[in-house]
Amino acid sequence: MITTFFETDWKLWGNETSSYSQCPWDDLEAGHYEFPFALKFPNVNYPPSAEEPHGFTIRYVWCAQADGPALKTGLKSREYITPYRPIMLSTADKEWVYRETLMKDKKHALVEVQTKLYKQSYCPDEPFEMQLRLTALQADAKIHGIEYVFRKHHEGKMLVQQGTAFREYIRAVIHGRVPITSNANDNQISETVRFGVPTRMVSPSFTTRHTRVHYDLQFIINIEHGHHIFRMSSPVDFTIPIIIANLPHDNLLRIPGLTSIEDYRDSKECPIFFDPSMEEPPATPPATFSVTSPPVNEEPPNYFSLQEQPPQLELRKERKERTVFLTRPAKGAFHGHEILPATLIPGLFDEDW
Repeated sequence: MITTFFETDWKLWGNETSSYSQCPWDDLEAGHYEFPFALKFPNVNYPPSAEEPHGFTIRYVWCAQADGPALKTGLKSREYITPYRPIMLSTADKEWVYRETLMKDKKHALVEVQTKLYKQSYCPDEPFEMQLRLTALQADAKIHGIEYVFRKHHEGKMLVQQGTAFREYIRAVIHGRVPITSNANDNQISETVRFGVPTRMVSPSFTTRHTRVHYDLQFIINIEHGHHIFRMSSPVDFTIPIIIANLPHDNLLRIPGLTSIEDYRDSKECPIFFDPSMEEPPATPPATFSVTSPPVNEEPPNYFSLQEQPPQLELRKERKERTVFLTRPAKGAFHGHEILPATLIPGLFDEDW
């Protein structure tokens, strides 16, 4: 299945096609030519680019095409992929606490976890810091090591005839160890976890109809318990959900039009090409009587005498989303040969995350 969120084009050179007249053409001698153009995205958040999980790819593709004369087949360039990330504002700073009791075999409590985080969401290039407190619940237990993994979850799902097909890919963005500075003989450890949120491979948390990107911080605790020769090590883990944005909250009132950004599912706007000599695309005026009415000197008005609007005054095209269902992997799909059958949840027909 291929879903096209939008498709927009612009004539860089030559004559525009018409619905009532044949289109003339001009000769273009062999040589090197450059046709500059500019493109502006509307105040709409489209889904971020994604290559995972396999089979749920999101790409923004450029392509150039030279039309042939007299309706002959033209030439088409290869496709160029441009990464895209929506603008997501971070939440205001707010402390919150995460608590959990780690169990062994769902029977024996090993460690009591209490963490304090100073923010609910983070942006790339921001420092991450939290307080981690671990309390061993068994007298002979000792916390031997602490590791953490900052993970990015790519999930995709789609309704099929039997139920819901689901696929997930987890990428480890950062992996590190927490040095234990507390007394090794104490049953309670309190440490500070610090690292920088990277920019590479970190896009905002986002949900679409078929995909979802979210993050968490996984901790792996190595615990030694028992006596002498019967002493054994038991790794246990827990995860803390993390929200990723790409714009700090203090930019809320600094950036014009930020609060008017729409979700792509609620908007009919699509990107607009325009002359690169201009800083902004021309504003589209409303269709007024003076522009669309026939000349007043003609009696009666002729249908074909309606004044033609210049291109810069024409109403902008609405975004039309379309879906094509395929019986085989899409042409040019990366990892197409590596796509394995998705996990099928029979009887579940739910598109909500």
